[in-house]
Amino acid sequence: MNRQTQISTRHSAVAGRFFPGEAEDLARTVADCLDNGTAALSPPKAIISPHAGYPFSGHLAGMAWRATETARPARIAILSPSHQHAFNGIALPSQDSYALPGFDLPIDTEARDMLVDQTLAHIEDAAHDREHGVETQLPFQHQMHPGTLVVPLVIGRAPDDQVGKVIDTLAAMGDTLFVLSSDLSHFLTLDEAQKHDAETAKLIETAKPEGITGAHACGAAAIRGFMMSGYGQGNRIQRLGMANSAAVTKDTSRTVGYGAWALFDVTDETFLPDHRTALLKAARQTLVSRVTKGKPPQVNVDSFAPPLRGYGAAFVTLQKDGQLRGCIGSLTAHQPLITDVVENTVKSAFDDPRFDPVTEDELDRITIKIAVLSPSAPMSFGSEAALLAQLKPGRDGLILSDKGRRGVFLPMVWDSLPKPQDFLSALKQKAGLPRDHWSETLQVRRFCAEGFAEGDYPS
Repeated sequence: MNRQTQISTRHSAVAGRFFPGEAEDLARTVADCLDNGTAALSPPKAIISPHAGYPFSGHLAGMAWRATETARPARIAILSPSHQHAFNGIALPSQDSYALPGFDLPIDTEARDMLVDQTLAHIEDAAHDREHGVETQLPFQHQMHPGTLVVPLVIGRAPDDQVGKVIDTLAAMGDTLFVLSSDLSHFLTLDEAQKHDAETAKLIETAKPEGITGAHACGAAAIRGFMMSGYGQGNRIQRLGMANSAAVTKDTSRTVGYGAWALFDVTDETFLPDHRTALLKAARQTLVSRVTKGKPPQVNVDSFAPPLRGYGAAFVTLQKDGQLRGCIGSLTAHQPLITDVVENTVKSAFDDPRFDPVTEDELDRITIKIAVLSPSAPMSFGSEAALLAQLKPGRDGLILSDKGRRGVFLPMVWDSLPKPQDFLSALKQKAGLPRDHWSETLQVRRFCAEGFAEGDYPS
């Protein structure tokens, strides 16, 4: 590709409309928005960030971008829907940098040229000329990661596998942070929007991207493409916040929904100490109430922090004097995490068939442990040796199935079975299969658990 030697600059098309047009006002507004968020324990691989005018969704964009504080990306790929220009494929701009109020931001021309050379994307300036989906993210990028290169991608009519290939190609370059720019429902009444956005949140948080359409989120193609890519499958997904334009306009007849999420590697720890403490406290109150009063307490899900209101799967383990006293949980997310923890606390105390129900005189001797599971992802292997070579002792939980049978081991089973061969053989046995069983139809899915217990944090 022939390129001019001089640097060409793309000037903002939406400054003064979606965000302040003066440098000082813009910097101050972005800083205020970022104050709504908290740095994540681990740097996320991707964020879902809204792109409406800052008065409407800037606080949520601030939450999403603040979560990336510990990240040190070499480049940031922003994937936006095309709101103004109809075209086929995925479009990049021809310029070398952006000029916004108070700063310039360099475009990663190497990544751009590679995507074009591989025919995964093409140059089409018209797709960027009036597009706010990319530009609303750039001031946040500048404040959080100054000087970092940007790969601005506007998605037109493009199949999910093409979006996924773009993501996997950029991920293979190393140290790429992905920003999936999207609002949620558009122009519904407040009641309808909240129901619709709750459905969208469930699809995202239960890792069912194939069900996400443009009616759920204008950036559906970016969200689907990332979650269906090799790089994005099986990621931990944490809700950061949700909102609606009616909170600003007071008009409940025609609203727009917004949400922010962070997506992490399957092995990352994501729950802040305050979140862990809140879950453990809720589990303890549930256990005491159910044992002493015969019923669990009423749980107001909306009173908990957004990461605990998001869908999640958890196992609750009860130990008495260091010995197992009950353990029941969920393998897949099917309800808000806080609800799952409360329900499984009761089940562990009263429904584990290996034990009698917990009694009041045992309460002071019981310690509660919670393990929040990541989504599971299928493993690929051609032999038992290949499967064993992929296992990570102490980290991996496994779901093994074959011949109509299934067995599950949580990661903590490694404590008693530290050798991969012993771990796998025992899992087969738990599934009702011979310890030396092998067949071409054997399937194994891997997940990780983020565990914490009473005593880990001061009350």
